[in-house]
Amino acid sequence: MIHTTLRSNVGFSRIFVTAILLLLAVPLRTIAGVAVGSIPTNAAEAEQRRLILFNDAELSLQRKLEVGKERYKQRQVDRAKAIEAMSAELTARQKVVVFQPAAASYVNKEDADTSSWLLLGVAALGVGFLSLRYYRSRQNR
Repeated sequence: MIHTTLRSNVGFSRIFVTAILLLLAVPLRTIAGVAVGSIPTNAAEAEQRRLILFNDAELSLQRKLEVGKERYKQRQVDRAKAIEAMSAELTARQKVVVFQPAAASYVNKEDADTSSWLLLGVAALGVGFLSLRYYRSRQNR
């Protein structure tokens, strides 16, 4: 049975309580990540500033989309070039390599006859061995 010591639990709880108290006691001041500049005093200036920020954001988005489209087109061009090169290499290899039927190139009829007899002999030996074991097991009963 595993027994935990009281000291390690107390030390953990002291650290935990101290961290919580520090988080509650220290005021956390944060500043927004986007600088908005001076605060406008009237509604017309606020609306104009909002429209300018919106237009700037739209222009930025359009630039990003154009760059993305250009990169996509370049990738497509590179892929097309790679496919053309691979097809040219394939046609060149097909002209060089002559395909012949596999059965005519390396299989000899005499070897096939010998291997079939060999397989038949191994199977006969296996059946004989199994029948001998069966016969001996019946004699022991």
